[in-house]
Amino acid sequence: MLQKRVELILQQLEAVPAFPDASDIAAGALNVARTVGREQFESLQQFQQKRGGDALRYATVACGAYHAFASAAQQTSTEDSFDREEFWRHAIAVGCCAQLMVEQMLGTWGKDCGLEVFEAFACGLLHDVGKLVLETVLPKSFGRAVEAAEMLRGNIADVERAVIGVDHMVAGKRLAEQWELPAPLRDCIWLHGQTPSALPTTVAKPRLVNLITLADTLVREQHIGYSGNYTFPIAKQTLIDAIGITQEQIDAVLQQLIDQIEPYADALGVGKIKAAELYQKALSQANRELDRVQVELDVKNRRLAIRTKFFEALSGFQGEIRPDAPPQTVLRAIGQTAVGVLDVSSAAIFSLIPGQNFAEVILLDANGDVFENTLVDCPQRPAINLIGDGPVLNAGAELEWLLSMISPRLGHDQRYWICLEADGMCVGGVVWGGQLGESQRLGPQVQEITAIASGWSLALRTAQIREEARTLAEQLAEVNRKLQSAQAEILRSRTMITVGEMAAGAAHEMNNPLAVISGRSQLLAQQLSDPKHKAAAHLIHEQSHRLTDIITELMDFAKPVPPKPVETDLADLIDRALHEAKLQADVVDRTVEVTIGDVPKVVVDTDQAMGALIELFDNAFHATDPVKGHIVVNAAFDPFSRKVAVTITDNGCGMDEQTLRRAFDPFFSMRPAGRRRGMGLAKALRWVEASGGSIRLESRPGQGTRSLVLLPASQPSANQAKRAARRAAP
Repeated sequence: MLQKRVELILQQLEAVPAFPDASDIAAGALNVARTVGREQFESLQQFQQKRGGDALRYATVACGAYHAFASAAQQTSTEDSFDREEFWRHAIAVGCCAQLMVEQMLGTWGKDCGLEVFEAFACGLLHDVGKLVLETVLPKSFGRAVEAAEMLRGNIADVERAVIGVDHMVAGKRLAEQWELPAPLRDCIWLHGQTPSALPTTVAKPRLVNLITLADTLVREQHIGYSGNYTFPIAKQTLIDAIGITQEQIDAVLQQLIDQIEPYADALGVGKIKAAELYQKALSQANRELDRVQVELDVKNRRLAIRTKFFEALSGFQGEIRPDAPPQTVLRAIGQTAVGVLDVSSAAIFSLIPGQNFAEVILLDANGDVFENTLVDCPQRPAINLIGDGPVLNAGAELEWLLSMISPRLGHDQRYWICLEADGMCVGGVVWGGQLGESQRLGPQVQEITAIASGWSLALRTAQIREEARTLAEQLAEVNRKLQSAQAEILRSRTMITVGEMAAGAAHEMNNPLAVISGRSQLLAQQLSDPKHKAAAHLIHEQSHRLTDIITELMDFAKPVPPKPVETDLADLIDRALHEAKLQADVVDRTVEVTIGDVPKVVVDTDQAMGALIELFDNAFHATDPVKGHIVVNAAFDPFSRKVAVTITDNGCGMDEQTLRRAFDPFFSMRPAGRRRGMGLAKALRWVEASGGSIRLESRPGQGTRSLVLLPASQPSANQAKRAARRAAP
């Protein structure tokens, strides 16, 4: 598509005027020849003898090309943007510069330099003839290219390719082919501006092409005429080395250049171009360019100052953040950076962790000091696809939940904010107060604010993820602890069930044989007369009865009576249990202290709970010294768990770790064999758990034992709850 468009454009070159007949411009060519070779000029015949036929030919080409376009000049849409007079001044200056450089090189190299004065002048004069072609064929499009190049301060050839589809080098080459101009001249028109290393190998005179490129560069540096190219992509030293000219020779050329232009303009008929006028225009153009560069430099300096400010702020922010910094630290660092770069008197920075319905908020003053840190409920997470002038947004309904809490502390009437986003959602923000037009005030800094906001977002989200991971690890550890406890409880329950099933089965199988043994031993004792044998029969009956009691106890453990919880006064329960325990044990001189605080009633099966307490008291009595033994009973209430805690602490022998671990196992006892069956604590635990309580033991050898019994408390009435709330109020 583009190639076809280019071809259509190039076909319009037929509209370009034909090259004038040589006879029509003989006088002009002679003037050009006289001007270029004025020192050696005597007559046309003598000139041709000294310079050869090519010299006059190039003079004719130069003059003919100028007059061809001068005669075709007309009013076009580009008259205000493309100045032909300034264009020809530039062209003549390039031709003169090229001629002067060749003269310098002839003085050093002689004919070995391979260049001719007339040839160099003609190539320099016509190097940009393609611009005249485009201006003649496509005046409106070329006018737009001229204006764009002026505005962008770039190379007009690049703009021509973008606007028209073809540049002036190609257009000039096609014209040179149409006019059948010499190959060196055609190559200079087509390839000037190329780096020496990029020239095709088919170029007949690459030094000449490089010479024209250098001449064009030197003339543009002197601000002579109009070229439309504001860039210098090729290093001047590269061209100097490729041509073989010295810097001293170039300096000599530049000293003569302005004075050389006036006679050449007269020879071509361009008009009166005075050297003083050229100096003045070049100086004015240089001053305008200097002013423009100064303005651009001021703008760049301001931009650089802004970017330096933000870069230093971002560097300082990153320096404040440790790799393991929590969100609170990151929020504070964001706030300290924000009040500086945004130039505000105070700011609020909030963090929104995904999945949570509250935000952590800190407020900072102009010095970056935190003066408030709070949590705010967030009923709805702010959307990030909000319309605003860059990253600075007007705070509205999406932040009402936050503004209602912090707005009075921000100052000014208007509220603005920057949304900190990550993974497509808002994870926090910076909020501040300002006046109308805050977005416009910060407009020149929009790129920097966007960049630093991205850094804030990344740091905040990283801290949030780290905090989420820390919380998750803690929750996982807690779950593991609960799982281990649950597994131990399940194992204990399974053991209890197994023991219960075994005990129930054994009791069922042993009841009938024991009944027979008990009955027959009684009959046998009645029939025997020998006292020794009669005593043996009674012993059998007693032991069978004992086995029956054991089986009954096993059955009670295996299949306890379902509890019947009722509200029970704890003080009365402890008093009765302690009384029963004292009846079963030889208390002697042991001291027992009972302290019961303000505790509510407990909801338990009274008989089972009292039986459990009796077992614990009995253990405490047996573990302590009859004379020095000391037992402390204390009761307190925990309103958070709604549990009444009963502690029984003794100063007895205590238990080692293995005994403590197996204390609630059925049939386990640390007392000598034959003293106990090891069912006391096991039954006590089952009775307390049946009512919704629990028992825990703490003990060390030689330091006594502490038994903790947790019993469910009764629910308070409405009046009791009100009184408790009043007591708790400050």
